[in-house]
Amino acid sequence: MLRSYIVQETVGPLRGLGRYVLFGVIGAVGVSLGVVFGALGVVRVLQAETDLFNANWSFVPHVAGAVFLLLAIALLIRAIRPKHADATAPEPPARRADENAAEDDDG
Repeated sequence: MLRSYIVQETVGPLRGLGRYVLFGVIGAVGVSLGVVFGALGVVRVLQAETDLFNANWSFVPHVAGAVFLLLAIALLIRAIRPKHADATAPEPPARRADENAAEDDDG
């Protein structure tokens, strides 16, 4: 009986944690591939479809790709951060003075 309890309290939660980590890794790989292919697409479109960035300006598509990556990183970090600066529960709103006076009259 003790053995089944130990298995229930250790193996079960570890399996759930394993699934959670697996989905996180799959999501991270998917987002990473999407961002990298997006940056490559920006560079490739600017190189192939425009004639503005030849000779001395050939670095511009690569800078645009780097800017795309930085924007993607900034958006991902913003999505990860908690919505509130401190993660504690918000305090209840303060009661108005007339509500306090009405309760005093009842008592």
